[in-house]
Amino acid sequence: MTNRRALLRFACAWGAALACAAVSAADWRPERAIEVIVGTPPGGPLDATARLLQKLLENRNVSVPVAVMNKPGGGHAIAMTYLNQHPGDAHYVSMALTNLITNRIIGSHPLTYSDVTPLSLLTSEYIGMSVKTDSPVKDALDLIARLRANPEALTFAITNRASGNHIAAGRVLKAAGVDLRKVKFVSFKGAAETTTAVMGGHVDIVMATPTSTWRHVQAGRLRMLAISAPKRIGGEVASVPTWRELGIDAVSPNWRAVVGPKGLSPAQIAWWDQTLAAIVKTTEWQQAVQKYQWEDEYLNSTATLTFMQDEYRHLEALLAELGDARK
Repeated sequence: MTNRRALLRFACAWGAALACAAVSAADWRPERAIEVIVGTPPGGPLDATARLLQKLLENRNVSVPVAVMNKPGGGHAIAMTYLNQHPGDAHYVSMALTNLITNRIIGSHPLTYSDVTPLSLLTSEYIGMSVKTDSPVKDALDLIARLRANPEALTFAITNRASGNHIAAGRVLKAAGVDLRKVKFVSFKGAAETTTAVMGGHVDIVMATPTSTWRHVQAGRLRMLAISAPKRIGGEVASVPTWRELGIDAVSPNWRAVVGPKGLSPAQIAWWDQTLAAIVKTTEWQQAVQKYQWEDEYLNSTATLTFMQDEYRHLEALLAELGDARK
């Protein structure tokens, strides 16, 4: 946890106390079905998070059905556009990733965090950099040496421009002194396609979370060179060094958040604050955090808005260096 996140957690606790004093979550409750919108196809890590959230909402006896609605495409823009077709309606929430911040920065879609209602930061998952098992790249520092000598020597598979894995690669390569504007990135529709492309020898490096790649590492199809975490991740991934250990000061989480449509009332926000704060404390949620090696990053609505404002500033500067920021 960085100092920035620690400060936001303090703000989260303080903001929650103020919110409780100002408005009661009992002033609003769901009256019909809740939809949890996901901007990716079924089966991926974000979808799995949404379906766990669905189950735990139902376990809290919200007295209404809870459904997951997959709206993939457009770097999550389709999901966010669908969300905002229901302004002021807290029965609709969407999972959100880095794309909510970066889509406007790169000019792919005008909608960003300020056009929705941030409700919670839930978890983060750090990004691994992996190659095919028989790749000539020996290890992480060998990879960096090759790219310093020739930034165009290797190609990176990412899910889309300005996604969490693209950002992670950018942070690592910037910290390593690689010329970002010359690095070759190839976009795919999802994590499954990126790993398949690397295993097939079509692309050299895949940027993906351990959830997406570790089974291929275990099967001997991929080698994970390093991970963008602040310290070593436990469990099976404990053998993978962090970039910091290797002398490259780069940390890059792939965070997951929940947002509502624009125009939610204080009472609606208070209900989601209270509900999500309770869900992340449940045994089942904590077991999932441990099983999937997520980082527990819970922030309430007030602190999540502050976090996203801060992220926008940081990512705007990085994407400008990558040559992807809209001019």
